[in-house]
Amino acid sequence: MFKKKFKYLLVTLFVLITCFGCSKSRKPEQLQSEFDTFLNTLFVDSVQTDTLSLNYSLESPETYGIIPSETTLGEYSITEMKKGLFKTENNLNRLVSFDYSQLSKEQRLTYDILKEYLMQDLEFGDYLYYNEVLGPTTGIQAQLPILLAEYSFYSKEDIDQYIALLSCVDDYFGDIVRFEKKKSERGLFMRDAVADRIIGQCEAFIESPENNFLIEYFNEKVKDYNGLTETEITYYEAANKKAVLEEVIPAYEKLIAALQDLKGSGINDAGLYYYPEGQAYYELLAKHKTGSNRSVEEMADLLEGAIQDGIVKLTTLSLTDAAILDKYMDFTSFPLTDPEEILHDLKGDIAKDFPEAVPVNCQIKYVHKSLSDYLSPAMYLVPPIDDYRNNSIYINGNDTKTLATIYTTVAHEGYPGHLYQCVYFRNQNPAPIRSLMDFAGYDEGWATYVEMYSYHLAGIDENLASFLEANNIIILCMYARADIGIHYEGWKKDDTIRFILKIINDAKIAESIYNTLLEEPAIYLPYAIGFLEIRNMREKAEDTLGDKFVMKEFHQFFLDIGPAQFDVIDNRLETWMKEQSAITVTYIE
Repeated sequence: MFKKKFKYLLVTLFVLITCFGCSKSRKPEQLQSEFDTFLNTLFVDSVQTDTLSLNYSLESPETYGIIPSETTLGEYSITEMKKGLFKTENNLNRLVSFDYSQLSKEQRLTYDILKEYLMQDLEFGDYLYYNEVLGPTTGIQAQLPILLAEYSFYSKEDIDQYIALLSCVDDYFGDIVRFEKKKSERGLFMRDAVADRIIGQCEAFIESPENNFLIEYFNEKVKDYNGLTETEITYYEAANKKAVLEEVIPAYEKLIAALQDLKGSGINDAGLYYYPEGQAYYELLAKHKTGSNRSVEEMADLLEGAIQDGIVKLTTLSLTDAAILDKYMDFTSFPLTDPEEILHDLKGDIAKDFPEAVPVNCQIKYVHKSLSDYLSPAMYLVPPIDDYRNNSIYINGNDTKTLATIYTTVAHEGYPGHLYQCVYFRNQNPAPIRSLMDFAGYDEGWATYVEMYSYHLAGIDENLASFLEANNIIILCMYARADIGIHYEGWKKDDTIRFILKIINDAKIAESIYNTLLEEPAIYLPYAIGFLEIRNMREKAEDTLGDKFVMKEFHQFFLDIGPAQFDVIDNRLETWMKEQSAITVTYIE
């Protein structure tokens, strides 16, 4: 399974901003100042929607004039969603009231990104009951234990607030249960198989209450916290244990019971295509997940083309290297298997083709055994905007077999993947609101792009590296293409298996893939489409610039823009290429 970054976002970005009327008559400096104020107000209001998001976004909220008050996980209901849409519309109206031509270059970039983001948010307003916050891999019930465990303790008040936050889990899960019941009434509840997977996941998490992950991990954190007395440590340990046993675990038990009761109410055992508005919803979902403005049909064509290109690559390698299949079959491990050593190695190796990495700290942690069966192979936790030099990467498994092939996974999550990209962007000091917007296509596309690049840094035979890269691109694009087939084109089980068997000759695996893709629609699209969009941009720049193309310069261009929709980036690529074309290259003999 491909890696996923878990980014916590309980509610859609929204804030109600009072309109001040037309700004076209103002001086550019005044208008630009007002625009910055608008963006900062958006950020401040958005980041306060729940306590967990605030803690993950800012180390020092007071710097932004934020005084944390109510402890909450937010609300999850149709009423709140509708309020959010109303506020989003007001934000959009305020945004377009600014005179675009008088904004600075950086402000125009933020304007373009935010406008498209808000407009897309409004489009989802017609499909509110299609929202799904639960899911075997990316659902809140799967993410929450890690997110709570990594709640930052910057002060003793944060510890108190964390314990109070545990009491909010029951209310939040209650909101989710009520929402799922309403979905059930409309025939939109999940398949029984998906419910069973989520139930099994929840049961595994609470299986041993006294030894729960949230108890063990919290005890380690408070003991390591400087400034606490033994009495305070004992008090906090007891308070946390009580909250976990009396608040968190019962909340999971109630969620399990509710899902058990709702099983059997789902009327659709196939993809989104077979829901009344499922195809239209998937179209929006695909656009949102990928950040691409291609139609779903165009995405399907792009994926099919990549699959065929990959097959041609494998065939060519097989013809030019008679031993390549033996090398592939014999491959069991990369030379480096220790994640920390891999991070250090990659950080140095990428210097040729990527901008200099910002110095940071990164802790390698391992997923608790109670969560290991359901979480991804690895995950990078996005640090606060004002504390981005302290980072964490979770590895799911520390056994010899897992670590043997962890090299490219660490590249995806660390250097030059998520950690590197995130820290590079934060170090540019962008408008804070940009760090709250979710662009999975950019983020996962970049991490997948550099993951494929990392095969050639791993110290293995170059032909084998190319073979492994091509093979993984084919598999990823196969998943994404089958996802489109299932949820947009109405493929049933037999259709999907028939398609997969053209690529991998294993019916059992094909059936497993089909079941996985039914669970969380569009889950692979950000990785595959995002990767292909970036690769296409690079190839476009290579073809246009010829000898003037420099890989490092292209990567810097892409990273400097930061997370955004691909059409926004592509529009600026044209300008960048013209600038690069104008550069005179001097050769010194």
